[in-house]
Amino acid sequence: MKQLPSSVEVVRIRGAALLNRAVEAYKFFYPTLSMVLNFEALEKYGAAPNRGFLIQLTTPDIVTLTQNSDTPYGLAWGDASAGPVVVEIPAGPLMGVVDDTNFQFVTNMGLVGKEAGAGAKYLFLPPGHDGTVPDGYQVRQLLTNHFLICARAPFPDPKQGLDYLRTIKLYPLADAGDPPPNDFTDVSDRQLIANPCEVDGTFGVWEALKRALDLDVPSPAYYNAYGMLADLGLRKDRPFEPSPQLREILTEAARIADEQLVVAAFASDVPERLVWPDRHWEWVVFSEGSNGYYEDGFLRLSVRERWFYQATLETPKMFMHQEGAGSIYWLANTDAHGAALDGGKSYTLTVPSPVPAKQFWSVTLYDLDTRSEINTEQFKPVLTSLRDDMPPDQDGNIVLHFGPERPADADAPWLQTRPGAQWFAYFRVYGPGGPAFDGTWKPSDFHRG
Repeated sequence: MKQLPSSVEVVRIRGAALLNRAVEAYKFFYPTLSMVLNFEALEKYGAAPNRGFLIQLTTPDIVTLTQNSDTPYGLAWGDASAGPVVVEIPAGPLMGVVDDTNFQFVTNMGLVGKEAGAGAKYLFLPPGHDGTVPDGYQVRQLLTNHFLICARAPFPDPKQGLDYLRTIKLYPLADAGDPPPNDFTDVSDRQLIANPCEVDGTFGVWEALKRALDLDVPSPAYYNAYGMLADLGLRKDRPFEPSPQLREILTEAARIADEQLVVAAFASDVPERLVWPDRHWEWVVFSEGSNGYYEDGFLRLSVRERWFYQATLETPKMFMHQEGAGSIYWLANTDAHGAALDGGKSYTLTVPSPVPAKQFWSVTLYDLDTRSEINTEQFKPVLTSLRDDMPPDQDGNIVLHFGPERPADADAPWLQTRPGAQWFAYFRVYGPGGPAFDGTWKPSDFHRG
């Protein structure tokens, strides 16, 4: 027969329940945390909503989640709280995606959009919009007022790409008759940070999530999830004033949740994460189909957590494991023997030639702590077929080198690593061909020496 525990046990059990709730809330809302820090960084570095863009060829001085230096980015944010917002996409090879405040997918644009590179005007409607919708637009309904615009310009010449990004237009529909000029701030040579690593594992996560709640309307897709935050004292437009006891629980929950996210991202034991059974390369996002963590009938939370701890953006084009997909991402965080990649040791990676990439391919190194491009004296985090000379050897293989010191062959393709820091690599294939999936082509593991 059940009986209530003692008053001391009641207090302990309440605390344990809140701790569990907070750990799960931290992991579920990590994408929202990431997005609000992106919005704040855009504002801080000169991109006002509905007006400004940051354009950049990413460098190691730009601390963001697994961006890469392959081709330039154009980043902006929209605010539809006062009415619909227009994004004009020029004709050409631009690849763009829009996500809402919770990093939920809204639309692809450009080459990967419905217009397939022909150019288009997109109209983003705020939640509950019941006004007239004009003709001539690709219309998208938002679940939140704010949204992130991320565009890539895949030109071999970064300057050409940056110039092309300057032709995007962003403005409120109310200004469509005479849109004001946009501001484009090139931050390629600046130091900046837009990364949850600023607050990972600390009480600051909850403060940032409170700012996210107050910034926007609640998304109906997250109705149940907001209840987790409410139990922790986090509600939109209400003071967040945790007691000393709750503050202690939230701080501990942040530490525990961050540990769990690190393991989910970089030490998973799920068999289907492996790209090939005889290699250590992993799919960053894996599922039973091509819908990422949106499995048939349920949201696969552990894979969603893995993705957003490593990276940003949600679009089906990044999750498809099939020929002709926009791009595929493979993760390596161990060597051929399963040991963590160590910045103080040297490795080689053998890449058979030709790589089945209709566009280009690259290998980028990231710091495990920040999940941002590795920053060394070499100041070079990527080897890319767009710009690097990587001729195959007599066996038809491209041998890449990684380590703290340049290899004996000074002309060999090499990326420097930093002693004392662990790192991981993304192998990206843009426009992947069939051999990337059927096992007839695959890179080696990272080998010591």
